[in-house]
Amino acid sequence: MAAVLFFLACGPEFASTAVQPTAAPPTLAVPADTGQISMGGGALGGNALTTLLAQVQLQDVPAGPLAWMTHRMKLGAGESLSHSHPTAFVYAEQGGHSLKSELVKNEVSTEDTGHSAGQQDTIVSTLAEGEGAAVMAGSEHLHEALDEDSVFWETRLVSPDYGLIEPNVEAVFVSPTMEDIPEDPLAVFVLVEIPPGGLTSVHTHPGPEFIYQLYGGIDYQNGIIGVRQMTAGDIEGIPPATSVQKRNPSEASAAFLSWFLVDPEQPFASPAVFKDTALGVNLALMENGASVASVSSNFGGGENDSAFGAANALDGDPATEWSTASDGDGAWIDVELPFVTDVTSVGFWTRTMGDSAQVISFQVTTDRGETYGPFSLDDATTIYRFDTRFTAKRLRFELLKTSGGNTGALEIEVYGEPVP
Repeated sequence: MAAVLFFLACGPEFASTAVQPTAAPPTLAVPADTGQISMGGGALGGNALTTLLAQVQLQDVPAGPLAWMTHRMKLGAGESLSHSHPTAFVYAEQGGHSLKSELVKNEVSTEDTGHSAGQQDTIVSTLAEGEGAAVMAGSEHLHEALDEDSVFWETRLVSPDYGLIEPNVEAVFVSPTMEDIPEDPLAVFVLVEIPPGGLTSVHTHPGPEFIYQLYGGIDYQNGIIGVRQMTAGDIEGIPPATSVQKRNPSEASAAFLSWFLVDPEQPFASPAVFKDTALGVNLALMENGASVASVSSNFGGGENDSAFGAANALDGDPATEWSTASDGDGAWIDVELPFVTDVTSVGFWTRTMGDSAQVISFQVTTDRGETYGPFSLDDATTIYRFDTRFTAKRLRFELLKTSGGNTGALEIEVYGEPVP
């Protein structure tokens, strides 16, 4: 799907000059395929496909409280609707949709462009089904159905008690009031598709996120509510810096729409973990009493608490990492648990440097001389957990197969119950 983006300003009438807009570049992260983005080095990753529908930098954020309010509008073939309103995202749900609006060049010099200051150009674009656009606050714009009926959404950034004056519209949802909106935020609108059995990685965003389940079902988990099952029409939102993951446990595809107000100076998404999971408490966290007993090496010969030291694998922060000094398949780390534990699960999140340093499989050896594994890691986008059943206080995580180089880990987890 192509992403279409409009930067629009106020204007009372449509000018006569038509300018064809270009598709919005996926400026949030690489790769640079039009409309498709990879969040923060795979932070939204897993095998979910994220398509950028539109984004716009907000210069003047309305006074709060603020929410996303969506209405569904229908036009018969050839019918049109002209109006203006607060900043909004448009989504073409069904049928072809023409969107026309003015671009007012208030600060354009005639020397640079040949236009006089304040000259108005008209932007015209056709949104195919499933495509989106952004409309700036106060911009007079025209929606028009083409040679078939058109059904489209407008999702406006407004007060929760905003009154809609257009007739014959259908309310879709009003989001909860958003918390901790950054100054001068980037407003972002995306579509996320998750294949059967697929998932995103655990991640956070530097601003509030709101989602609408478009079709299919997902297991939605965030660090506030835990896990809930979402089906078509369900909504959910989170404040900034909240760990979140979406998983599709079914045999059918699932997709949701997502709206954000993020700090453009920070990564759009960052890797994260759930510290307390359904498995219980992570006993490999230093804050829970774990420690690094020994390690094959730390990059640069540093101590365990250095920039790439082994303690980074036990700090609960996937933005830090343990890196060895080119240990490759010979890397290992000894984790001392806070007490003798009946271990029910272990987790490992490998670091990677693209062509090197990625762990493909590992094993665990206990202080009783028992070895378990091998455990295989599909990729470096998230932590992978494995059911176990053994008793130990100290565990050695030994790398078996890697792509060589400065191997290591972003995070290591251990779950279980203390031995009476």
